Amino acid sequence: MGGAKVIVATAASNKAMGPLIGGLKPRGRLAIVGVGGDGAIEVSPTALVFGSRSVEGALTGSTIDTADTLVFSALENIRPIIETVPLANAAGACARMMRGEARFRIVLLTGN
Repeated sequence: MGGAKVIVATAASNKAMGPLIGGLKPRGRLAIVGVGGDGAIEVSPTALVFGSRSVEGALTGSTIDTADTLVFSALENIRPIIETVPLANAAGACARMMRGEARFRIVLLTGN
């Protein structure tokens, strides 16, 4: 059966988090670590109950937690999905982010 076991929601948009539940496997978890200012998270009780899915929240941890996460990610070959943008286009990338059009993490590149 398709779907993710865990989705970590870091987006600063609460409205974008609710639909993520549909991408979870049965007994999957949506871990929310980013808080947006655009209202409540809308969650379908049906999606939770019939899939035994859960939603949990946590603040980001200490520097030790961050180091442990990076080690775990390296061991499990977990990689981020990023969009790279030349530094010269930073203003446009920022504008896209503010309009909610950036799909992934945007990284500004310097040099060639």
